[in-house]
Amino acid sequence: MEFTEYELPFGAKRIGVRVPTKNVAYVLEPRSQQGLADECSAIVAALRNPIGQQPLSEAVKTTDRVVVIVTDNTRACPDDRLLPPILEELERVVPREQITIVVALGLHPPLSREELCALLGNHVVENYPVVNHDPDTVVNIGTTSRGTPVDINPIVVEADFRLSTGFIEPHFFAGFSGGRKSIAPGVFGLKSAYVNHGYRMVADPRARGGVLKGNPIHEDMVEQARLARLDFIVNVLLNDDKEITRVFAGDMVAAHEAGCSAALAIVGAPVPHRVDIAITTNSGAPLDLDLYQTIKGIDNAALITRDGGIVISASSCEAGAGPQSFVDLHRSCGSPIEVLQKIRREEPIGVQWQNQILARIQMRNQLMLHSKLDDQLVCSMRIEPVPDLDQAVLRAIDLIGPGAEIAVIPQGPLVLPILEC
Repeated sequence: MEFTEYELPFGAKRIGVRVPTKNVAYVLEPRSQQGLADECSAIVAALRNPIGQQPLSEAVKTTDRVVVIVTDNTRACPDDRLLPPILEELERVVPREQITIVVALGLHPPLSREELCALLGNHVVENYPVVNHDPDTVVNIGTTSRGTPVDINPIVVEADFRLSTGFIEPHFFAGFSGGRKSIAPGVFGLKSAYVNHGYRMVADPRARGGVLKGNPIHEDMVEQARLARLDFIVNVLLNDDKEITRVFAGDMVAAHEAGCSAALAIVGAPVPHRVDIAITTNSGAPLDLDLYQTIKGIDNAALITRDGGIVISASSCEAGAGPQSFVDLHRSCGSPIEVLQKIRREEPIGVQWQNQILARIQMRNQLMLHSKLDDQLVCSMRIEPVPDLDQAVLRAIDLIGPGAEIAVIPQGPLVLPILEC
């Protein structure tokens, strides 16, 4: 039998998987993009020629208290390269002591000083106040038209000018990351999460990767960010080597939409039909930090896997499963349908949105996972642990049949499958 070998990102390394050549239906990868020759100059040019907003040095005033909202370490946003030119441009107008950096953790745990230095660079941590967002310490500034309480970090609320960084990639229920997500969920509270990420919102058929128009979660996030007065964004696109390929700066909506359009042209991958088996990843570190994040890549693969098909994911999950409530909710139910029923009946519960999406996938597909997690834990989430990827592929073919069609998605959540039929 002839095999084709594919390299998959796995943590900070790469691992191989051998797939019978005759079974491969298609391989989905983002279009190759060259990194910018001079990232710093491109960032400065975007700050001085923004989309839908005044140049940054004109948008801020000398007396402004400025908050710069940055992404946490579960995203590949290159804040260590973005912040130096942004801060230098701000300091042309605003004294350094009036600038605070807030880490948009959402509901994730706070970062240690060591983690902050790895994320932002030593110079930034040593010379600026850097504050972890605390979702338990928020102030209410209003309610959206969909009834979401807009509970926001008080440092952000009290600032005179708010700028955020971000990395634009497909997001499995918000359409794309970046833009308004620095506010919601970046610096919002638990009550906000339970409405914006609630059962009805996540179940809406338009709450999907690549969809902004009509997506209730995205539109609700935009409302929250407008109420929180996010003044300026700096969002980037990255290639496989984590090099910046494009910079979009300016108005929260206009710059973000321009970035999303550019991203779609790169990551959108039309596919002719669903397959029996999909092999995917969560794009390696830092995105495959835990099982909670890994659901994003699995969900993308499930979009093009037929009912009764199998999704095989390679994700290191070096930090474990993620929030304990994520594990507890799945373990407390006897089947995927029971998970969905429990969320609908008892919400709010833990990080229910991730359980809802995982259960939705499990209603249609069998899941296999190659990771560093304990096998028992993986089994408790109704996922089959697989110590060897090559053997997992052969086992999946045995289960489906020798004619099984296989799709390979090496970059997991960084590709957006678009089903043509």
